[in-house]
Amino acid sequence: MKCINRRPAVAIAVLGVIVAAGCSPQQAAEPQASSPSVTSSSAAPAASTTVSQFDAQWMGLVPDQPQGWKELNRQITGEFQQFSLRPADDTEQRFNCNGCAPWTVDLTAYAPGKFDPTEARAGQPVNVNGDGDGFLTEDPAKHTATLTWQYDDDAWATVKGLTPATTQLDRMVELAHAFKPAERTPIRLPMSMPDVPANMPLAEINVDGTGDYGTIITFAPCGPSVTGGAGPCERGPDTESLGVHIWPSDNYQAHFEEEEAVPMKIGGKDGFFDDALNGAGDHAVVQVQPGMLAVFDCGIDAPYRIGEPPQPPTNLKSILATLVWAPDPATEASWARVSDWAK
Repeated sequence: MKCINRRPAVAIAVLGVIVAAGCSPQQAAEPQASSPSVTSSSAAPAASTTVSQFDAQWMGLVPDQPQGWKELNRQITGEFQQFSLRPADDTEQRFNCNGCAPWTVDLTAYAPGKFDPTEARAGQPVNVNGDGDGFLTEDPAKHTATLTWQYDDDAWATVKGLTPATTQLDRMVELAHAFKPAERTPIRLPMSMPDVPANMPLAEINVDGTGDYGTIITFAPCGPSVTGGAGPCERGPDTESLGVHIWPSDNYQAHFEEEEAVPMKIGGKDGFFDDALNGAGDHAVVQVQPGMLAVFDCGIDAPYRIGEPPQPPTNLKSILATLVWAPDPATEASWARVSDWAK
C-alpha cells in the first residue's frame, strides 16, 4: 500500500511524516477495477456531505510584514494553523539538521482549548500586544526559543525560532505582530470532493510555498500533531483514511506505480486507477493540467497477514465519482472554496 507525505522536507527521499492511507466500503457496489470504461462524473456536486474537522479559512498573516520574511509552508488541522517562514537574511540551518525543511521559524495558532499554557507561563514575561502578555522560554541545548501569547479566549499562539536569527526576541515579536487572527481568508483547492465518508473527515490541508512539494489533503480521524508526528487519535489497526497529493509535476510515473493500473476518467480527465493487492487499498492518478498532478491513496491502516482474509474492497471509485475540478485549474480564482463542499 502506498503512503502519502504529510509535511515536505528538503534533501530526503521521504518528504515528511508518512501516514497510511485508507478508505472504507460504505458506498454502493462499485464497478470492477479492471473495467477501463469506468468514469468519474464532472458534474457539479448536488450537496456537501464531506465532514470537516476545521473551519476552512486561513487566519491573517500580513504580506511582507515584517519585511524580509518568506513564507515557505502553511498547514491547518482541527488542532492548529501553522505558518512556517524563513528570514531572507538567515543563512543558518537548524541545530542538528539532517535533511530538514528549509524554514527556520514556525508561527502556530492553536484552536481554543488545544494548548496548555502552564509550561509557557513559567517563562520570562515579555510584551507582545500588551504589557507582559507574552512569555519567552528558551532551550539552549536545542538552540531554540519560543514566544507564547494569548490571542483569543482560551486560544494561544506561539512563535518558535530554530536558528540564532529567529530566536532573537525582537524578531519573534515582529513576526507575532504580523499575525492577524481576526482576519479570515477562505481556503480554496482546485477540486471539490463532496462525498468522502463521514468516518474520514477532512483532517488536514498542507500547502507548500517553495514550489516543490505541492499540496496535501488528508481525510482521517484526525490530523497530525503540531510536530508532524501521529495525531491525537493515535491511528491503530483498521484506521481508515484518504490522502490526496497535488504535485507540481508532469511525471506521474515518479509518484504512481502503473503496473496494474487501468485507464479511468477522474473528474472528466484521463487518469489511471489501481486497486492494491489483497484489498489493502486503492490508488489513482490524473494529470489535471500541465504542472498539476493529483495522486489519490486510499486503503486501511492494517497490514495484510498470511492466512487471514483480505480487507474488504475500498470505495475510492465512489469518492472520485463526484469529484469536480475547477473550471480553470491554472487560475486560483476559479477554485472552489473548501467550505462549499466540506463542513
